[in-house]
Amino acid sequence: AIRQHLPNRRRSIAFTFEFESHKYRATASHFDDGRLAEIFLDTDKAGTPLQLNAETAAILASLCLQHGVDAKTILHSVNGPIAVALAHFERVEVL
Repeated sequence: AIRQHLPNRRRSIAFTFEFESHKYRATASHFDDGRLAEIFLDTDKAGTPLQLNAETAAILASLCLQHGVDAKTILHSVNGPIAVALAHFERVEVL
């Protein structure tokens, strides 16, 4: 699949949440047609393995989204804080 690129400047939305006693901030942008296009995930523990894992999960999810993988398909395959963020932006309940 070909990667669908985003404009350099784009609107994004963000929210904060807790997962396993850690605070996260998730930020997302959408394609013009409303599909989720990218997601960023940060923790309050900069420079830690926790932050690295959050960033990596968000990068992989974003690459999948930009290559045409539906957010609900990704959500079905992941868990943890990235699943919470994806579910929030897709307005789906996490089991």
